[in-house]
Amino acid sequence: MLWLAVLLPALPLQLAERAILPGHPIAIVEGPLQRPLIVHCNEAARSQGATAGMKLAAAQALARGLIAVERAIERERAALDELAAWAYQFSGEVVVQPDGVLIETGASERLFGGRTRLGCAIRDGLDQLGYHATLGYATAPRAARVVALARARRWSCPHLLDTARLEAALAPLPFTLLEWDDATADALHALGLATIGDLLALPRPAFAKRFGHERLDDLDRLLARCPDPQPMYVPPERFAARIELPADVTDTAQLMLPAQRLLASLEGFLRGRGAGTTGLRFHALHSPRRTEPRPPTEIRLSLAAPERDARRLAALLDERLTRTVLPEPVIALALDVERLQPFAALNGSLLPQAAEPGVDWLRLAETLHARLGSERVFQLQAVDDHRPERAWRAVPLSIDTGDDRAVPAPPAPRPLLLLPTPHPLPVRNDRPLYRDPLTLLTGPERIECGWWDLGTPTAKAVHRDYFVARNGRGQILWVFRELTAPRGWFLHGLFA
Repeated sequence: MLWLAVLLPALPLQLAERAILPGHPIAIVEGPLQRPLIVHCNEAARSQGATAGMKLAAAQALARGLIAVERAIERERAALDELAAWAYQFSGEVVVQPDGVLIETGASERLFGGRTRLGCAIRDGLDQLGYHATLGYATAPRAARVVALARARRWSCPHLLDTARLEAALAPLPFTLLEWDDATADALHALGLATIGDLLALPRPAFAKRFGHERLDDLDRLLARCPDPQPMYVPPERFAARIELPADVTDTAQLMLPAQRLLASLEGFLRGRGAGTTGLRFHALHSPRRTEPRPPTEIRLSLAAPERDARRLAALLDERLTRTVLPEPVIALALDVERLQPFAALNGSLLPQAAEPGVDWLRLAETLHARLGSERVFQLQAVDDHRPERAWRAVPLSIDTGDDRAVPAPPAPRPLLLLPTPHPLPVRNDRPLYRDPLTLLTGPERIECGWWDLGTPTAKAVHRDYFVARNGRGQILWVFRELTAPRGWFLHGLFA
């Protein structure tokens, strides 16, 4: 087994920075409401004099335009769960940690083309999510975290891909990387101990008696001398994520960056489940502290076929945002998936080939639907009715009509062009005419139905015999003879 520790240093700050364009001074604060203190600040804030531990009022006096964000532990936990659901696409064994995740990658390397390509895919995906992570490989999960911590703190430590090299590689590192409590760390420092190697050199019975068997067991797990079972993450059945915006947003274009972060997370979630989606919903949340609280502004996307490509979804969202009006400034953006469906990826080919039939049309339909809205884009849907004029209807192109009933095929061919209303035909010598006398080719096909709709304003029962006919010019027509008074012949459609 090979474990990859993904460490997110200064996680509260990263959660704020991933929702806004670079360059803004940001500080994370916590403490009493009257005197909050800075716990993290980004480079833009530090360049203006703000530092961790400084009072917020003093930092605001130094850093012009400083954005202060209150730390929220619940927000960090939700972000880590979302990250774990995203990481599930790379491995079925994911562990949530206080500031990152552990991923067992040994079983996935062959699937992704080797350790290097898998590591690049994970790092590129983290960049799309807006995270700056430190990675550490080791054959033991405890050692992987120590390697990531060492690399984050600029200690020289290679990835540990061989269990036999764990002790030699970890021995020079400071024992503070083990993250034991302050009392234990102070006692070890008082004894003149500084490195993990110093701890391993101590007699085991004396060490256990002085510092407890838990510390000794932790060292054994570090060196893979004993089993280290991990609490595996189980992804949820549905996707729901949210990004808090560090500053109020009034322009829909500014929502694209946090939306792209959410869509990248959604793509990983869907890949982990082998699924796609045909409908997703964004919620732009407004401040509840306004005099008149506003409900969230809803932004929906509908697709013709299951999709999970974040770039494709972002392009559709960009079209939709151009026609979205924000009634109030936005303080957070949330995304949830309404429908999950099995996803069938396109098969690759060694030779160039034409696009899959229907793909371009579907993408055009999705783009028009996103740009113009459901109320302006329609598609035709078959209806289970024998009357030709009522055998179809126009429905909004939401690509999911909610009606899965199979519509039986007509017993005879139907013309491509159906007239809005049947056109009366003159008759000569008992033969209908359309520019020339008609020759009946096939028929009759009798259609008698609709009596159950009598009494409704627009309904009409029909009693007709339909024929396929041809005139002297070679035109193929669909005509019928009315069986009820005043009878007569009518043209109802033309074949191509």
